[in-house]
Amino acid sequence: MSLVKHGMKARRFSHSELKVQAIARRRANKQLMRVPWHRFHKAYEGYLRWEALALWVRTIAGAEGGVPSLLAATLRKHCPGFIENEALMNEPRLLGFRFHEWIHNHIFGFARREGWLDAIIFYAVRDLRSQSAWAYWEYCEREWNRRRPASYPSFEKWLRLAINYNLHQRRGVANVTDAVERHVEWKIFDCWLEPLLRARIELPRRIAAELERRCPGFLEASSPDFMRGRAREQVKIQRHLMAWIEDHFFSEPKKEGWFDLIRQQARMHPSYARIVQYSKRWKRSWSQHPTLPYPAFVQWRHAAENYVED
Repeated sequence: MSLVKHGMKARRFSHSELKVQAIARRRANKQLMRVPWHRFHKAYEGYLRWEALALWVRTIAGAEGGVPSLLAATLRKHCPGFIENEALMNEPRLLGFRFHEWIHNHIFGFARREGWLDAIIFYAVRDLRSQSAWAYWEYCEREWNRRRPASYPSFEKWLRLAINYNLHQRRGVANVTDAVERHVEWKIFDCWLEPLLRARIELPRRIAAELERRCPGFLEASSPDFMRGRAREQVKIQRHLMAWIEDHFFSEPKKEGWFDLIRQQARMHPSYARIVQYSKRWKRSWSQHPTLPYPAFVQWRHAAENYVED
């Protein structure tokens, strides 16, 4: 399912642009590993909200050519000291730029100092909620500049409208976001199992029980050689585990034609990127000591989410 089909403009990037994107992705992925996941996730979710606030500010300031009372009151409440500079009051473009700068320095200054603010920004701008907010900002800017509204929505109301702004024909942003989170959860589970599914050993009973609990019928439908540890069969089954999961737990999006968007967004999710990187490190470590007891999924995931690198 293409983005064009769902109201989002697709563009082709030049070789130079793709190269710059690759460099930015590598930098963001490196920064992801500098902080435990729970800290990054909290900051990441907060950044999406602050970014939406900045867009709301830009929209109203641009339509008014300055800062009306509603906007001034909100900024004084949430951003004390920001609009004390009188020069900003009548310069909407300067206001928007300075506000983004203020957010980075005051609200997310800790992430900048610790060296992972770029990762927040890199993944936030690719989040469907951010794309929806930007699309709604463009709509408001176009409509409000053409005909100024009698009154402006509060930020909370504007945010609700932005989140529900339908970039997609079949599903709203909230539905797609929920499905993306579920797909990422399954990817984490798949990464936990991957070393065992590829190993030349019998699948431990407790691991097989966990797999059967989460994916009932998968082992039964798989080759009987799997439990006997034949490497060729295990590699084949490992490759097909995610396909099986997608067929059984994402059958509705597949049938309705919006599963490609879920998979695309999942692969741009910071948790997905982080777990893939940790999984590579874990496989190298475990391959050196394959006879040690394999950790339970909860234990493995806890270690993954708390793993950090300098």
